[in-house]
Amino acid sequence: MPDEARDGHTRAGTEPGEDPESTELEPSGLLSLEHALAGSGPAPEQSPARAARLDADRRIVEILRKDGFAGPRYEKATERWMDYGWRTTVKWTGTGEIFRRSRLAGRPVPADMITADWAQDDRYQIATDSVIGGLALFHKYGLVQGKWSPDGGASLSTYFVGATLRAFRPVYLRWFRFQQAGQSELARPDEDEARREIPDQRASDPCHLAAVNDEIKRILPYITDSQVREGLGWRAMGYTQAEAARRVGLTTKALERRISRIRTRLVASSAGRNELGEGGAR
Repeated sequence: MPDEARDGHTRAGTEPGEDPESTELEPSGLLSLEHALAGSGPAPEQSPARAARLDADRRIVEILRKDGFAGPRYEKATERWMDYGWRTTVKWTGTGEIFRRSRLAGRPVPADMITADWAQDDRYQIATDSVIGGLALFHKYGLVQGKWSPDGGASLSTYFVGATLRAFRPVYLRWFRFQQAGQSELARPDEDEARREIPDQRASDPCHLAAVNDEIKRILPYITDSQVREGLGWRAMGYTQAEAARRVGLTTKALERRISRIRTRLVASSAGRNELGEGGAR
């Protein structure tokens, strides 16, 4: 069951049977997001430059459609969009802007569940899971179903950030509930006092930003199976393995087997790099 239903929220304009978390942002919302992202650069983007960028995006989609939204060119483009979406989400989680953006996107986080006290590692993980969930929505709706259009005035990068925003709320709520459950466990009256006094040992590593970013780039080339890619996206958004499998047209066991094969390849790849030493072959 989606978090929308679990939390008792509904979204106006949602078609019967459609998952509210999956519906795309309204055109006005995407355009507002476009202006906000463009305005965060060193200088406001001029209309001719913006028009040229949208036309370039249109040509990119035409090329990728001929490739069936798969293959090396698609992987390279996806890596760039994920990198941009991840860096944007990390920045917004650091300032609290993510909650305002999520509310403007029609997916507000309940006020009593908003926090400014979250570790850097948690913010990075939430950003990563949101980007993975956003990729599934971006691929399905923006690209395959063709709902992205340059006529709407929003670039592909903006559409991807919008998809990441659509994935953020269930990812964040799952994290928040996990944190609350952990705090409740520590606060139980029959717990040993020494255990409750254990400090938070999650250190904020200044190199972690680059490490997580590199991890996304490392994992992405191995997820060439479109059903696995989408399934992982639904899992990142809070769905169970069985729910994710149903959404991509697989049995639970079939999805588990495909994910297991990818994990095996990742382990083999990591072992190969370790044999070559840190940094691998140059």
